[in-house]
Amino acid sequence: MSSQSYFYENDILNLKTNSSAVPIADIIKNYERPTYIYNSYSIQNRIDAYTHIKNSDHSIHYALKANTNLEILKFIQKHKISADVVSWGEAEIALKAGFSPLQIIFSGVGKTKSEITNAIQSEVGLINVESAPELKRIIQIATSLNKTINIGLRINPDISVETHPYIATGFRENKFGVSSDDFSEIIDLLKSQKYVNLKCLGLHIGSQIQNLDPFINSLDKLIECVSFFRKKDFNITDVDLGGGIGIDYLSNDETNEIERIHLWLKTIEEKIKHLNLKFHLEPGRSIVARSGVLITEVQYIKQNQYKNFIIVDTGMHHLLRPPLYQSHHRILPLKFHKSKNEASFRADVVGPICESSDVIGFDRSFSEIKEGDLLAIMDTGAYGYVMSSDYNHHPRPIEILF
Repeated sequence: MSSQSYFYENDILNLKTNSSAVPIADIIKNYERPTYIYNSYSIQNRIDAYTHIKNSDHSIHYALKANTNLEILKFIQKHKISADVVSWGEAEIALKAGFSPLQIIFSGVGKTKSEITNAIQSEVGLINVESAPELKRIIQIATSLNKTINIGLRINPDISVETHPYIATGFRENKFGVSSDDFSEIIDLLKSQKYVNLKCLGLHIGSQIQNLDPFINSLDKLIECVSFFRKKDFNITDVDLGGGIGIDYLSNDETNEIERIHLWLKTIEEKIKHLNLKFHLEPGRSIVARSGVLITEVQYIKQNQYKNFIIVDTGMHHLLRPPLYQSHHRILPLKFHKSKNEASFRADVVGPICESSDVIGFDRSFSEIKEGDLLAIMDTGAYGYVMSSDYNHHPRPIEILF
């Protein structure tokens, strides 16, 4: 049987648990407004996929940018997962959830003086440096505080990947990381001071990548950089390979995704086993995306001579990915009507926001649809609520971890 977090049984959409299946309609029976439901069983399976190897020296740092729900963070922290943050606000949430400062990798391209000061004073495990100007700032602040700090250097490997251009981060025209042209300045800065210790080289080539070849190519480039910096007398002990392993939003079968995670871990082990390196991974989407569904209620069925619309009470203010990235999310009824074998009704699923871009799904097919029906927008555990807003002063959704 294929691996899946949500599935139909007796025409009812169910959530899988450790021991049984729970109808989502039961969880949402007192529906008030759009609601994110997160499946802890799904999150556990993904954590297990990343932590199943026991022989290599590695750590998994969950990328908080994907989902900062406090209960999810507490659940992840209890399973010996560390944290990757891209703002001090995320670091504060991580600390509140129980992560220790040493478990935190502080990434991000635009760290402020205040954020760097907080990171150094809190003694986070690692600050990932994105540029020579940022390194100068870290050195200045660490010197003024008379405190040492470990850093990683994020390399831009100049690798183009097949993903949406907004989430490609490892190409030379992206704002992220340092190129080999910057190495000389970086080395001079590091050797002119005593408070900042370079221990890690890392990269992050983008998100929603489903082909391992770009990851492998980037790892090869990173190994070359490790050799280069070691020859310059830097004791590089760690490599940070970022996140970015994608999911298939068109399917509910998760089997290939789990296998891809296993293969990536095995490949890393093989390539660095003789280099005396610890490796870090920073998955976000691949841990939590499949866990989430966004439940919404049909308000109106609108038909004209050009097309049909299903107007629901959620939209771009709750799930920004469809208008921002032209992303596809499956939209499923919580339960089928008895007339499910009738001809399909095709319509755009749209929200209440006063923007023409407020479309969750174009030209979707339903066997039958009625006002008051509840729909599940699938695979919304990542970059869903965390990117939501109260635009038009609609309330944000409810969140439930089950």
